[in-house]
Amino acid sequence: MRYEFVLSTLRRLQAEGSLAPTDTVLAICASELERQVFLEAGLRTTTISNLDDRLGAPDYAPYAWSYQDAQQLSFDIASFDHVFVSDGLHHCDSPHRALLEMFRVARKSVIVFESRDSLLMRIGTRLRMVATYEVEAVVGNGLSHGGVNNTEVPNFVYRWTEREFEKTIASFHPAGPCRFKYFYSMNLPMARVRMSGSRLKLLALRLAMPFAKLVELILPSQGNSFCMVARKPNVEEYWPWLEMSDGKIRFRRSYADRFRAAR
Repeated sequence: MRYEFVLSTLRRLQAEGSLAPTDTVLAICASELERQVFLEAGLRTTTISNLDDRLGAPDYAPYAWSYQDAQQLSFDIASFDHVFVSDGLHHCDSPHRALLEMFRVARKSVIVFESRDSLLMRIGTRLRMVATYEVEAVVGNGLSHGGVNNTEVPNFVYRWTEREFEKTIASFHPAGPCRFKYFYSMNLPMARVRMSGSRLKLLALRLAMPFAKLVELILPSQGNSFCMVARKPNVEEYWPWLEMSDGKIRFRRSYADRFRAAR
């Protein structure tokens, strides 16, 4: 988790009224770091979840704990105001499925922190400064966890774009227009490069820091980390050809009249 970026983004969402301290939040693929950042952000009603069998039922007080597979959540539709993840989707063998499970369970919005598939990141992977597969995560977990679906197999680092995020959600929930918001950050992979043991790469990364800060200032979307927020539409915001009837979204019969009249 890029702690400072996550915390500052949560506070910005609170400042604009999108996230209230009393809102219920489900955090998937989460751990003690999420507990810390939620406490500092002043969130009161949170459930922290993960499928790591080493965690058992840890003490995340004052928050609740739930053993959950992000790609198959056991909660009902709209069980939480918000569903949150930080650097967890790329550990799933189907990141899109996990995202849509988040959206299904959320009542108001999903808040997703992941890597962005930017031009700068593509250059970084070509130069092998940025990981394509997270071998280091598995090494750091004793060669038994930390990979895809928390196994010992290093996961592919799936990186997102804004357009892909929006199309995925629109396909799943075509009832009305979601409201999307994005936040960007530059976080150089110092820990990964140190683990690689390459002094040359470490030196190159340090020399690149001023350039990276300049890019973050001028072209923030080229950062390697960003937050994607999708806020669900209210019933009143559904497309004009739809209506809510008997608890179900249905085609508005009267809307078809305009097509008949045009014949």
